[in-house]
Amino acid sequence: MERLRERDLYGPVRDYLESLGYEVKGEVKACDVTALRDGELLVVELKTGFTLELIYQAVDRQRVADGVYVAVPLPRRGYMAPRIRDMQSLCRRLELGLIFVGFTSGGIPQVDVAVHPKEASAPRRDKKRRLAVIREHAGRTGSANAGGVSRQKILTLYKEQSLQAARLLREHGPLRAEEVRRLGGPENSAGILSRNVMGWFERSPAPEGRRYLYAVSGKGLEALEEYEHLLL
Repeated sequence: MERLRERDLYGPVRDYLESLGYEVKGEVKACDVTALRDGELLVVELKTGFTLELIYQAVDRQRVADGVYVAVPLPRRGYMAPRIRDMQSLCRRLELGLIFVGFTSGGIPQVDVAVHPKEASAPRRDKKRRLAVIREHAGRTGSANAGGVSRQKILTLYKEQSLQAARLLREHGPLRAEEVRRLGGPENSAGILSRNVMGWFERSPAPEGRRYLYAVSGKGLEALEEYEHLLL
């Protein structure tokens, strides 16, 4: 195979976790992969090599997750490769999981969990960050982002909600915020429309003068063209 990229590891890792019953999303709050099942949060950090940077990232993710894995390509020599035992030993000492992703000569991915992580201890948890990751993960309607991407726009929960509102305004014309919400828009439609963080909306006084009517702007229409293939 050609040189692997981090995003090439995402699909096999996602499929493995989904086979265990987890709901998996990519690029959630700086985590390459997040997986939720019955309130349990796993994080997987992807790298094309077993580096110190990867370990730094994984140890930081232990502050939000119940378990953290690092996932790297399986070396060409497999388990006969130098440093394999050292990698396993280090992960065990740090209570991290270790996943090797290999590919057959036909390009078929194979996932091997060499080390399972220990559950993170409560005192080192950052509850605020953990809740933010879980909320972002749970709020996404799909898995539009592939974990391990770089220099590529990420579809965050807030951006996805803004696009949903923009799509309704494009379909129905100018609406009040409460009408956008009733038509299936996000619960926080009023805040999204009034703040207009990304400039996707235009507003004008409603006929009775007590509410605003919102319409999608030219910038919003461009955003819909760019991202709509990622929306459900």
